[in-house]
Amino acid sequence: MRNGVTAGSTEPTSQVYVPSDPRFHTVNYSWQAPSRVHGSVVDVTYNSPLSQSPVGQNYLTVYTPPGYDPSRSTPYPTLYLSHGGGGNEVDWSTQGVAGNILDNLIATGQIPPMVVVMPSFNGFGGGCGTSSWETDYDQNLVSAVIPYVQSHYDVSSDASQRAFAGLSCGGDLAGTLLENYTSEFGYFGLMSPAPGTIGTLSAAQQAAIKQVAVMVGGGWDDPLHPFALTDLSAVQSVGGEVFPDFINGGHEWYVWRILLRDFLTRVAFFPVVG
Repeated sequence: MRNGVTAGSTEPTSQVYVPSDPRFHTVNYSWQAPSRVHGSVVDVTYNSPLSQSPVGQNYLTVYTPPGYDPSRSTPYPTLYLSHGGGGNEVDWSTQGVAGNILDNLIATGQIPPMVVVMPSFNGFGGGCGTSSWETDYDQNLVSAVIPYVQSHYDVSSDASQRAFAGLSCGGDLAGTLLENYTSEFGYFGLMSPAPGTIGTLSAAQQAAIKQVAVMVGGGWDDPLHPFALTDLSAVQSVGGEVFPDFINGGHEWYVWRILLRDFLTRVAFFPVVG
């Protein structure tokens, strides 16, 4: 909020953390809890010619790691992270506690410090699942979001230092980017992807997918689980580097928080075996 005007999106819910007690033999999820050392999370409005609502601009939430150095000699890797249907750019930084997860994983040396960009996919094309929405979002990401981020943050311009992951309808976008913009990212995470994410792949697309790493995951009890299996099979048939990641759970943040941790600690920014 600036001068009484709110830009971007708001999240009306809050969360309470209850620490794990080893006496009850419960799973310790402290890697999702607030860390003693915090990165920074900011809201950004950027110029977006393809955005229809709001016209000509759209929103990002950007995480920078603890001790972020805008003049670091080695540019930071970048994760582009998408929300799902009915959500917005603040979902991952609120319900998804992405900032906490990143803070903890960086502090324990499990992942390198990185910049994480959480775009809104609202306001493009015909809405979630339509071909016009997929086309507009993908083009906007490549032609507007990535250039904006690279001009405002010390991030690598090398595709091998970029990853994209999304949940549900955001998983759909991960699939269309995997099909059509494979050269822009080195790693893709499809979390509980929406139906029909990956279509028939051409020979060129198959060859491109062999050069990247892909994670496909979700909850065993997710109604969309069969579609995730279809996407997994489609990528496996190409013969590239694929990481299945399915856990007990449904179409819910409990699952997606774990998948984010897994994607970062097992897939993203590790050398790809072509």
